[in-house]
This record gives sequence, structure tokens and C-alpha cells, in this order.
Amino acid sequence: MKNFSIYVAFHRDGKIVPEDNLYKAIQVGKKSSRLELEIINDAEGENISDRNNIYSELTGWYWVWKNAQHDFVGTSHYRRYFTLEQMSFVRRIAKLILIFVGQKKKRHGLFQVNSAKRWRNRILGMDQAKILMEQFDALLPVKKKFPYTVYEQYKRRHKEEDIILTRKIIEEKQPGYLADFDRTFRSNEIYPFNMFVLPWKLFDDYMNWLFPVLFELEKRSEIDFNDNYQKRVCAFMAERLQTVWFNHNKIKVKELNVLYFKKNKAVHF
Repeated sequence: MKNFSIYVAFHRDGKIVPEDNLYKAIQVGKKSSRLELEIINDAEGENISDRNNIYSELTGWYWVWKNAQHDFVGTSHYRRYFTLEQMSFVRRIAKLILIFVGQKKKRHGLFQVNSAKRWRNRILGMDQAKILMEQFDALLPVKKKFPYTVYEQYKRRHKEEDIILTRKIIEEKQPGYLADFDRTFRSNEIYPFNMFVLPWKLFDDYMNWLFPVLFELEKRSEIDFNDNYQKRVCAFMAERLQTVWFNHNKIKVKELNVLYFKKNKAVHF
């Protein structure tokens, strides 16, 4: 029988939304936290828990990579979960009206909901995940589309120098990925949220590619001069590099919508 697990990252005390044994809560950044949550944490075994301020939820994904073993593994966040739910016609019309009058941003594939009780049974479940992974190589969020290029969006929100640094690292260490790196940053869409479900072999391949690039970026970037938000440079860049890796390797992907639970009380990454 195949072993499936999706790890849900928590930074503070909070309740895991889905009632399905597919999901495992993991406390990230445990080494720099005084909280003792009664869940798995990223400070045991081989880990980078003390660098959570740079890697955010990726310290949890690193821990899973180095200390766990599953046939299929996924990543999620305390507020965000994959769903097979499609937007109803009424909801689409209401959303378009709100966007038109400037009361709502256009978001692709993201359902913002309030009631955990009402929506928890619409979160991707074990049986659904198994069926999908018989047909696809990966489950990813619906691509997020920007009104301008990925390069321009990152430049506006973060530091342009880190794009240049990452491109140089790719050119030096993974030159076969350079064309896809450039195509991704010239495009206007990415797979967001650092979320995925993968067979363990692909997960291992992805982590073996991603973390060496991020570790080198950590060394070369002027992280110590950044404020607390911008220190998370490796997490921000990983969100873009995920698209680079999946596009390059021509993975057979099923894009899924994401439920965002606005009222979950844990800290937002």
C-alpha cells in the first residue's frame, strides 16, 4: 500500500484544518522558537531549523527530505490546502464584479474562505490524491499570473540583485537550466506558495537541485543588511525556482486550486 503524506507548516500554535490522515503538521523554525508544539518539528535530525528566518517553510521541507521517507510527499501551509473544488458560476460573477469595482484583486486558482467547518471537507483527501497521482507526476497550484514579468514583479517586491545572483549561480552550477530560468523570469506566471505533491523520487531530485542553489544564494546575498521580511530571500526565490525546475523537467502536472483559510489564527508566512 502506497504511503502518502502532505506536511503542513506551522510557525505558531494553530489547528490543522483537514480531518484526514493524509496530513501531518510540522513546526518550522523550532530552533529559534520557545514554543513547544506537540507536533513534528524541524529541529531534530539533520536540519536547517536555525535558518528559518531565511528559508521560511523550506526548513520544514528540508527536514522531511533528510529525515522522512514516503512513496508520495506533499507540502502545504496552515492556511493553504489543495482542493478539487471549482469556482461556482455565482461565485465567479461575484468575484468579477468585486474586481471591476476595485474591491478585490484578481487571483487565479485561490479561494479565500472563512469557515473551516464549512470548507474542510473540500480539502484534497487521501483517496483523491491517490487517484490523481496514478494519472500525473505532480500536483501543483494553479499558476499565479502577474500583470508584468516575473522579473519585474520580484524586482518591485524584493531585491533585483538576488535575481542576478541566482542567475549567475544557475549559469555556474546548473547551466542546463539557464534557458528555462530566463524563460520563467521573462514570463508572467509561476507556480506559487512552495506547494506540491510528488513521488518521493521526484521530490528527492527536486530537493537535490534546489537546495544547493539556495545555499549558494544565501552565501552570496547581502542578507544581513535586509529587514526581517526581506531576509526570507531563499524562500522568495524558491517560489520562482519551482517553476524553473518543473518546466525544465517537463513534469506531467495537474494544477489544482488552493483554499486559503483567512481566519486560521496561526501566523501567516
